[in-house]
Amino acid sequence: MLTPLFEAVRPIPAIALVPVAILLFPADEQGIVFITFAAAFFPIMVSTRHAVRALPTLWEDAVRTLGGGRRHVLWHVVLPGILPGVFGGLSVGMGVSWICVISAEMISGELGVGYRTWMSYTIVDYPAVIVGMLTIGLLGWLTSAAVELAGRRVTRWLPRAEEAS
Repeated sequence: MLTPLFEAVRPIPAIALVPVAILLFPADEQGIVFITFAAAFFPIMVSTRHAVRALPTLWEDAVRTLGGGRRHVLWHVVLPGILPGVFGGLSVGMGVSWICVISAEMISGELGVGYRTWMSYTIVDYPAVIVGMLTIGLLGWLTSAAVELAGRRVTRWLPRAEEAS
């Protein structure tokens, strides 16, 4: 039911929501949270939707044949089956949300690494700009690594490439 609405809104770049965020949250950093959420939501939603559609119906049929109910199918087939897709979406969403949070901080923020980096640029403090860029890169790498680690721990049952060879 919501798919047409989501598909109409999805092509709008999250950073284009900055004016809307400023109007909705004029004196607060909540606008940056709104933009970051909007940036991460759609990659995660699309990846999860595709993961659910890619599940073999044979798995559900097998569990139902063995007497499993809807709740059992959901918890023991659907959720574990979509986890790789969900974590793929989380990984993409993390990258996109980092781009948007830094951009939003530069445009309308009063706090954060993006704001500090932009302020350093405006006062021509280029060493601080480089430090800001390195900090952004390090934080982005750490958060991506955290999502990857969480995904590997949650999907331990999946065969890994190094195990196959």
